[in-house]
Amino acid sequence: MATPENTHNLARTRLDTHRYQTEMHLDHFDLVADEPEELGGTDQGPRPVSLLLGALGACTGITLRMYTERKEWPMEGVEVEMYHERKRVDEYEGDDLPDGAKGLFDYIRMKITIDGTELDHEQMERIGVIAGKCPVHRILTGPLVIDTSIEKREGSDTEVA
Repeated sequence: MATPENTHNLARTRLDTHRYQTEMHLDHFDLVADEPEELGGTDQGPRPVSLLLGALGACTGITLRMYTERKEWPMEGVEVEMYHERKRVDEYEGDDLPDGAKGLFDYIRMKITIDGTELDHEQMERIGVIAGKCPVHRILTGPLVIDTSIEKREGSDTEVA
């Protein structure tokens, strides 16, 4: 894959002989992802799903900060807490499932706590709407194409099926 000139929104990961421990290079930052010991990992970093939740929470908070600053609203801070689980469609009591959902689906519970005692009811309602408009939320809930190619690294003995 050709490297784009702009290194924002660029991620590279590498997993080698350290079981599930994965080196991550995101934009210009180095991180590690892993699985907990009970799942066979070495617990050297957050699980990939936790990183996804963190990205969603960070994007939500940043989006709300940008919006309230532009409106000059008195939001002092924001905390986003999330939980992910897989649920069965036939046991779910909510009315917000996508049409045609069958079997299991991914469920994220998001709780947003706003610090800002001077925000009025209308501002809080608008903040709730804007929370669902952050770029990561839109990626996760909108149409998505992941164009995957697989190639063999020169000098590797591993064949690609």
